[in-house]
Amino acid sequence: MKKVNFKKIQVQDIEGQNVTVDISKELGNSIYKNTPDLGELDLAQSIYKDGEVEIDKTQAEIIRKYLDAGGFLAFVKKSVFEILDSIINAK
Repeated sequence: MKKVNFKKIQVQDIEGQNVTVDISKELGNSIYKNTPDLGELDLAQSIYKDGEVEIDKTQAEIIRKYLDAGGFLAFVKKSVFEILDSIINAK
């Protein structure tokens, strides 16, 4: 498990400068509005309300799925996927 703060995601702008973005509300809403699963519903509420949550491998895979399908911009997905992949591929 790893703590991820979706209110402070580091992304790079077009010039390569680091910028912090808050995707907690958008990601929480995306999962909340599209999930048929009660566990995912709880995860969505935690992301939305708290921003910073403990993520395990299964949750990282779930979040990755919703980011990919949820209309998030590529530069945001790139940064978040790096974080999620580090959780998914942890030994």
